[in-house]
Amino acid sequence: MQGLGIIFELLALVVDHQFTKEVTEKDVENNIEKLKKYPWFQDYLKNEQYKDLIIHHKDVRHRIGKFKTEKLDHAHYNTKCHGKLEKVLERYK
Repeated sequence: MQGLGIIFELLALVVDHQFTKEVTEKDVENNIEKLKKYPWFQDYLKNEQYKDLIIHHKDVRHRIGKFKTEKLDHAHYNTKCHGKLEKVLERYK
């Protein structure tokens, strides 16, 4: 039975690893550049408090880095990203 437990633990580690994305500074910078074309993101950058969080706060930047920018042109995903960013910005303002 111990062998089965080890197998389940290894499987859990593999599944967890698949859903966690390592975010690099390059990911964050690329995503910010792509997000700048959306009015809702431009509005955040006009707000000094939000702009400061976007530029300097590690959790806010990590959230931005996790976005799949190739999907941002899909209205549903765009709305989802907007909501996630708004939530993290509100948490730290």
